[in-house]
Amino acid sequence: MVRYINGKDKPTEINVRDYTGDGSTVGFTVTQNQTVDKVFVTENGVLQKPTTDYTISGTTLTFNVAPASGVQVIIREMPV
Repeated sequence: MVRYINGKDKPTEINVRDYTGDGSTVGFTVTQNQTVDKVFVTENGVLQKPTTDYTISGTTLTFNVAPASGVQVIIREMPV
């Protein structure tokens, strides 16, 4: 899903990815060239801390600990 922040000349696109934890999966897809400084990650609404809770390499965001089964994981990607 893509959302927009209001802008005068052009909107700024934010890509929102919604996943559900299964207790074992640690890798989730993000857009190429994303960095931990350009994403906001929540688990059941609780903001996760970059590099402490997750890292990003290529197109994969990797949690240090797999989100528990049924936990909603939302990744909000700022423009690259």
